[in-house]
Amino acid sequence: MEQTVSRSRLGFSLLSVTFLLCLTSGAFGSIDPDKLKAIIDYIREYGIPNNHYAVAVRLDNTYCRNPTRQNLETALPTNQMTQMQTAIKQENGMYDPDQIGDVVAARPKTLKRSAEHAEWRLLTGGQNSPVERILANKDQNSCLIFFSKLSPCVNRCLNENDMRNIVQMVNPLFNRYNEDARAFVFETVYRRDTQKEKEVVVEAWERIQNSPLFRCYNDNRGCIQCFDNNQKADSPCLLD
Repeated sequence: MEQTVSRSRLGFSLLSVTFLLCLTSGAFGSIDPDKLKAIIDYIREYGIPNNHYAVAVRLDNTYCRNPTRQNLETALPTNQMTQMQTAIKQENGMYDPDQIGDVVAARPKTLKRSAEHAEWRLLTGGQNSPVERILANKDQNSCLIFFSKLSPCVNRCLNENDMRNIVQMVNPLFNRYNEDARAFVFETVYRRDTQKEKEVVVEAWERIQNSPLFRCYNDNRGCIQCFDNNQKADSPCLLD
């Protein structure tokens, strides 16, 4: 994945990339990074290169524990994923079908003076939000993956003074699950945030670190956790 992906170049305002994984206790146990990456890699096959997007997926517990290719294709059929990809290839695209299944997705929506971030579009709307709709009447003994390309941006997504921040939605959602049954994961650090002081970025990331926060690279480095109990001033997820 190109690190040089620029939201300004894409015509978007500050955007974030997240990947949300809610698991029942024991689904991944300690959240096996190899299993985590298997699910993300499957989602990324139906992504859109060089554009920001976010995808939320709910999987039954069986598929969380054993995300083989066959199991993922059973849980998330290729025809459904192809429909999702077609939808988000469109400008301002969104995949939120009337007959909801286990996956929703969005690109940012460009407005006259700003933009609605992809994450915001999937999370906003209370009980009628796309994410809540795929969770409705579903057993919590499952996993929910919220994946997008760039790290949650400091200036908007993690800025609690911004009315469109995602902290106000993500934290209450995650708090419905045990701490070992949730994760918030991104792929690439947002380019503008790489130009900020590390302390500023880490302080912002800490607002959702109890999710916990992960980074899943699109190469052989796999997935890593961004914080541990003894690590506050810095994060390995800042490294390229």
